[in-house]
Amino acid sequence: MVFHCHNLRDINMSSNPLLELSGINKIYRMGQIDLQVLFDVSLHIYDGDFVSITGPSGSGKTTLLNIIACLDRPSSGIYNFFGENVGLKSNDEMSTIRNLRIGFIFQSFNLIPRHTALENVIMPLHYSTKFKNSNFKNLGLECLEKVGLSERVNHYPNELSGGQQQRVAIARALVTNPEIILADEPTGNLDSKTSDDIMKLLKNLNMQGKTIITITHDNEVAEQANEIIRIKDGRVS
Repeated sequence: MVFHCHNLRDINMSSNPLLELSGINKIYRMGQIDLQVLFDVSLHIYDGDFVSITGPSGSGKTTLLNIIACLDRPSSGIYNFFGENVGLKSNDEMSTIRNLRIGFIFQSFNLIPRHTALENVIMPLHYSTKFKNSNFKNLGLECLEKVGLSERVNHYPNELSGGQQQRVAIARALVTNPEIILADEPTGNLDSKTSDDIMKLLKNLNMQGKTIITITHDNEVAEQANEIIRIKDGRVS
């Protein structure tokens, strides 16, 4: 079964998918035993989609995330990223995709304690020649303004609430203007009110044109996306 995920408000059904996974299998070698984690996963994700991949612990959703994020390679099957076969890419090329074309949001925020909010946001810009002539500070301030943290640019992570830290993490994910935002359990460490605020922010970014994929075990979070992909025992259903 192939899942076609697309937001009908601005997607032409004839358009090509941004991400296309076909017959993806993932097998890990555990000593003398082969452990298969993904089984024949196929899905398409289009420009402007807001998709949640959800399933219980151990379902394979993190492995699927790692493949989508170019952090890992499938054992078999084809993964096309913007029409290009990721399986033919070198490790350096995969790293470039991660750094420039995918923005990451993590459950644990992954902020550097000794850096201010602004310094955390502009960190990815230091790792790409694409931005060598850019004004890092202005780019960072623009992204912090988008997430409603203009008054907290010089605060350190320990001076921010959990929700504010996640907003900094979202601003950091936006700063390279990536085509895809990947959010791994973005509300996992937040209370319900703050979780709602973060999901509203992600939905607003989607309305502005960002393609967003969330990974979550929380059905309430998953249901706020426009499309839901459910995975269980390594199979989408």
